[in-house]
Amino acid sequence: MVLAGLLILSIFVIPAGVTAQGEDCTKSGCHDKMSTKKWVHGPVGVGICSVCHTETDKQNHKFQLATDEESLCFTCHEDKQEQMMSKSHLHTPVASGDCTGCHDPHQSDYRFQLRGEGSELCFTCHDTEEFKRNSQHGPVAVGACNACHDPHASDNEFQLSSPRDRICYQCHPDKESQVNSRHPHPPVKENCTNCHNPHSQAARYMMAEEYPKVCFKCHSDVEQKMASPTPHPPVAEGKCFECHQVHGSENPVLFIQPQEKMCFTCHKAMSEYIANSKYRHGPVIDGDCIACHDGHGSDEPFILRQYFPKKFYNAYSTEKYALCFNCHNKDIALDSVTVTLTDFRNNDINLHYKHVNKQYKGRSCKACHEVHASNQEKHIRKEVPFGKNWSYPITFTKYDDGGKCVVGCHKPQTYKRTTQKN
Repeated sequence: MVLAGLLILSIFVIPAGVTAQGEDCTKSGCHDKMSTKKWVHGPVGVGICSVCHTETDKQNHKFQLATDEESLCFTCHEDKQEQMMSKSHLHTPVASGDCTGCHDPHQSDYRFQLRGEGSELCFTCHDTEEFKRNSQHGPVAVGACNACHDPHASDNEFQLSSPRDRICYQCHPDKESQVNSRHPHPPVKENCTNCHNPHSQAARYMMAEEYPKVCFKCHSDVEQKMASPTPHPPVAEGKCFECHQVHGSENPVLFIQPQEKMCFTCHKAMSEYIANSKYRHGPVIDGDCIACHDGHGSDEPFILRQYFPKKFYNAYSTEKYALCFNCHNKDIALDSVTVTLTDFRNNDINLHYKHVNKQYKGRSCKACHEVHASNQEKHIRKEVPFGKNWSYPITFTKYDDGGKCVVGCHKPQTYKRTTQKN
């Protein structure tokens, strides 16, 4: 009975001088600091070194890895192998099977046994200059490269955690709504990095260049307008964003508000004048200020899109009033007699021709008409500045068959389209 008990005991008691597998590695005085850091590899933590290392020369204490490094890691990390190796974009160390390029296989002060903390590990391979400029992306500034990049592999370019056209919206959902608006900014719709550096840049908001130069990369025509004789003040000051929403807008031309309302934020006097006027010019009714004015700059006064004579009297030519004739009949003042070109006629005498088409004293359109709005029909002016000291009045009465004009430049006149000439 005693003998049987001794035999059973001998089966479970380890003979003197023989240690549990791996115990000598950490306690023999050779690797005594192993398994002392905060993050320890599982096999090291339980002292089973032979999971990864195979002894090749016992006498000289030489070991080699149980298999090649990549295969060795995947013997335990099978899930990672499936996740990573099926992806189309692999991190360079992963592609070369160099897991220990980023992970210490034994222990580390950093989570996942990384060889460094956050971006400092990345900077062992990646040039820091790209990430240290004055304006830094939030994740870059705090060293969180993995906020955007998968450190192992991805189906997306640059190992991005989401497709390029989606990843920014993970943190910037407000910009997504703008890009999905009725009028998105084309380069933003294509790729945010057309305008922004995703890591860091000298310019504010990580812009490729400072405002407005970043806009001029595409809009070189606007840059030329900036230097025009009559630039729009926001353009001259490089403040594109005062009128345009740079990501996308519900309004045409990326305007931050409906065009008329936007213009009136600065042009308050004009806003009040138009609001108090009964009759409005067609483009004003449509809120289309840029039909006549170039929103960026012009060679003409008042930022007009085309030439319009400043003088009250002009030798007439159709070209001088091309701005008006973009909408109005360009032949309106070419024939002295007509029954079709204009309703401003006395029977068949063309009164536009009579007032305008003269060699020396042809009157400008603005001599009689307000270009924005008026309280008289046909946008007839209340008064006309003439000379330095006087503005002569105009009182116009519209009839079904003509009209009457009481004006400071001639005696009262009445015209009728269907009666005999006076």
